[in-house]
Amino acid sequence: MQIHVLPTSVTDLPVMQLASDVIEALSTHDVLLRAEPGAGKSTGLPLALLLNSTPDTHIILLEPRRLAARSVASRLASHLGEAVGERVGLRMRSDTRVSKETRLTVVTEGVLTRMLQSDPALEGVSVIIFDEFHERSLHADLGLALCLEVQQALRTDLRLLLMSATLDASPLTQRLKDVVQFHCSVRQHPVDTYWVGEPRGALEPAVLSTVLTALEQHQGDVLVFLPGVAEITRCARLLQSQLPNAIELHSLHSGVSIEAQTKATAAASQVVRRVILSTSLAETSVTIDGVCVVVDSGLERRSKLDPVTGAQRLETVMASQASATQRAGRAGRTSAGACYRLWNESGHTRRAAHWQPEILRADLTALTLELSLWGASSANELDWLDPPPPAAIARAEALLSELGLWHEGQLTRHGKHVAALPLHPRLGHMLVWAHAKGAGAAACAIAAALDEPTRNSRSVDLEPLLNAQLPSAVKRRARQLASLLSSGPGSSQASQATQPVSASVLLAQAYPDWIAQRRPGDAGAYRLACGAGVVISADDTLAHAPWLVVVELGGTGQQLRVFKALEINLAELEAHSPECFTTRKHVDWDHKLQRVVAESRVMLGQLVVSARPMQDISDEERSAGLLAGIRKLGLECLPWTDECREWQARVQRMRDLHIHNHHGGTTHADGPHASQTTPPWPAVDDHALLNSLEHWLLPWLGGLGSIKALRQLNLHKVLTSLLDYRQQARLDEWLPLRYQVPSGSKIALSYLRAGNPVLSVRLQEMLGCKDNPSIANGEITLKVELLSPARRPVQVTTDLKGFWSNSYPEVRKEMAGRYPKHVWPDDPINAQPTTRTKGR
Repeated sequence: MQIHVLPTSVTDLPVMQLASDVIEALSTHDVLLRAEPGAGKSTGLPLALLLNSTPDTHIILLEPRRLAARSVASRLASHLGEAVGERVGLRMRSDTRVSKETRLTVVTEGVLTRMLQSDPALEGVSVIIFDEFHERSLHADLGLALCLEVQQALRTDLRLLLMSATLDASPLTQRLKDVVQFHCSVRQHPVDTYWVGEPRGALEPAVLSTVLTALEQHQGDVLVFLPGVAEITRCARLLQSQLPNAIELHSLHSGVSIEAQTKATAAASQVVRRVILSTSLAETSVTIDGVCVVVDSGLERRSKLDPVTGAQRLETVMASQASATQRAGRAGRTSAGACYRLWNESGHTRRAAHWQPEILRADLTALTLELSLWGASSANELDWLDPPPPAAIARAEALLSELGLWHEGQLTRHGKHVAALPLHPRLGHMLVWAHAKGAGAAACAIAAALDEPTRNSRSVDLEPLLNAQLPSAVKRRARQLASLLSSGPGSSQASQATQPVSASVLLAQAYPDWIAQRRPGDAGAYRLACGAGVVISADDTLAHAPWLVVVELGGTGQQLRVFKALEINLAELEAHSPECFTTRKHVDWDHKLQRVVAESRVMLGQLVVSARPMQDISDEERSAGLLAGIRKLGLECLPWTDECREWQARVQRMRDLHIHNHHGGTTHADGPHASQTTPPWPAVDDHALLNSLEHWLLPWLGGLGSIKALRQLNLHKVLTSLLDYRQQARLDEWLPLRYQVPSGSKIALSYLRAGNPVLSVRLQEMLGCKDNPSIANGEITLKVELLSPARRPVQVTTDLKGFWSNSYPEVRKEMAGRYPKHVWPDDPINAQPTTRTKGR
C-alpha cells in the first residue's frame, strides 16, 4: 500500500522502507518489528499509522519510561507542527494532555492497565503499540497478557505492534497468533565501537580517562552510562575538576527534577558541549540531540525482591548484550557516532543476551491486585510470556490479606476501592483508611510526596521532607488523589477527624510489616514486625529512636538498610489502630534459669511491645516448653546412664542388621526381622531422638518444666518403651546384655566401643576356648578383651586361636611371675577354664 501525507521530516527514516508493509500486515495480523537503534521506529511508524487510519480509530503507544514518553510525544507532535494534546496526546502520572482531536496517545506505566480495567473492550482503539518491548517491564508484560485475553474474548480486530531494536522474538511467536515479523537492519547513522577493557581498580578513574579521551578525539556531546546514582555522584565530582569551563556537566536519573532532566535532554548548543552522566534511564526511546559519543560502563543496577520483607534490593550486575546495543545506539541518533565500552570484546559474549523480565524479580502486590480486579481467580488464567513466580504471588496475596484488601481469593469491598487508586496497594490502603478517619487530605499529600523520587536527602528521617513546602507537581498530584478518593466507592465512609492523626500513624497503615523496634544496646540496629533485621547508620538522627515506621528499604550488601522512616509513638498508634496489636501467651525456655517460663505478651507482628509473667499454664504447654529447652541444650541434658547408652547402641546395631539383611545380606528365619508382624526397628541415634522428642519423650514429661525435674526421669524406661514386647525379646536374644563364657560366668558385653561388641573377661575363664564367641546367630563375632587377674587388659583380639598359639607364651612368661597363685597352663587350648586360684 502507499503511505499518504507523511511529513517530509520522517520520510528518510530507515524504518519507513517497511512502513507500508507493516500497516498492511496490521490490518489482519499482529506484528513484531525489530529495527536497529536510530531507525526511527518510535517516530516514523506511529505517524504513518496515525496518518493512514480512519478518523474514528485511535492508537495507543506504550512507552516503558516517563522520560521517554514525554520525549516521544513531543517529537511526534513536532513532526506534525502541533503541540502535544492535539492529534498526538500524552497520558501519564501528573501529566495528561489530550483533546477531542487526539487520535494517538502516548501512555506509560500503569495507564494502559487502567484503560483496560475501565473499558476491557477498548472501544475505538485499533492498534496498541508496545515500544521498546525488550525492556520487559512489569506493566508491559501485564498489558500484553490483558490485551491477548481481550483479543480472544472481545476484540478479534484489535491489533498489537511490538517494537524494539533488540527484541527476543522466540517467546512472542509462541504466544501471539498469526504474527508477522519484520526486521529493519539499516541504521540511520553508523556507530564505531572502541573496546577500552575492564577498569583496573575503581570505576570512576577509568570513566574520567575515557571521557577526556572521547572529548579530545570526537565532536559533539558525550553520554555516559553508569549503574547508579552513587557512581554518577562520584564521577561528577572527579569530572568537575578536570573538564574545561566550556563543557557542561549534567546528571540524568529518576531522582533529578524534571527541569534538570529537560536541560540534560535539550537540543544541542553550537557553543557549549555537554557530558551527561546517566543511569539506564536514557537507554531507550530518548533522543538527546547532539550526543555523538557514548561511554558505557557495562554495568547496571538491577532490583531484586527480598523474600522476607518484600523490599526491592539493588544489585550491580553486568548489562546484557541487548542493553549494550541500545546504549551504543544513543550515539547514532542524529549523526555518526562512537561508543567506548569499558570491557573487553572477548568477554562480550559471556554477558546475558537479553534483559531479565521484571516480572521474575519484582514486588507483585500491585499486579496481584490488578489481576483480581480483572476477574482472574489466579495468575495462571492469563497467557504470560514468563509466568509470575508462585512464591512472589503468594507473598503478594499475604500482604493484600494483611491490609484487608483480599479474602479467600477475592477482593474485599475495601480492596476494590483501593484498586481504583493509581497507587501501590500499600499507599492506596493508607488513603482509604485515612479518608474514613477524616485525614484524607494529609494522607494524599504524603502519598504524593512519597510517589515522587526523593531528591538531595541523605537523612533517613522523612519528617523534613513531609514538612517542607511541596513542589507544585506534588500538590497537583495530591489534589488528583483527593478527587479520586472522594469520588471512589468508599467515599461515603468519610468522617470528621475526632483527633489529629500523625504522618507516622498514617504510614503505619501502609507499612504495618515494616514497623521497626530498636534492638537493645545497639544503635542503628532494628527488627521489623515481619521479623527481618535492618540497620541505620549509627550517626543518623533516628538511630536511637525506640520505634520507627519504615517506608523505604534496600541496600546492595548483605544487610538490609533503612532509607526512609519516621519515628512513631506506639500509644498513638494503638489509639487509632488497636487492631495492629495482639495479645498472646508465650511459653519458652529460659536458658539462664534452666526452666520453662510463660509470659502474656502484647505483640506488634513479631515484635514484643510489652510482657508480664504468667503462672497459669497447662501441663501440655509446660512440657512443650521443656522440649524447646532440650532442643536448645542438646540431648546430653537428659539423665543418661551407661545402661541407657548401651541400650541405644544395641538398638542401633539391631537396626543396622535389619537394613543389611533386608538389602541382600544373609537372612535367617529367626533373624531380627523374621516375623512379618514385627515393626521396623526405630532410629535411636542422638540426631533421630532429638528430632522426634514429641513422639517418644513428651508423653512421659507429665508437666515437667525444668532440668532439675527432668533429672528424676527414668530415661531407660522411657527409651525401652520405643520397642514392643517382641522387639525387646528379640533384642535380648540377638544382642544380649551378658554372655556366658567357658568358665560359666555371665559377663557383660559392651556395645559402645567402635567395631564389634567387646567381651572383657579374665584370661583364665577363656581357657580351652579355641575361637572367638559370636552373637546374633553367628552374624557378629565378639571382640575379646583378655584381662589379667587384676582385671587389667592383657590382649584384645578377634582371633583367639591365633592368640593362644602366638602371643600367649610371652604373656604366660610375664604373668606367671606376677600372679603365681593363678593357673597359667602350658597348653591353654586343652586346659579347663576356671575362676579359682591354684590353692582353691
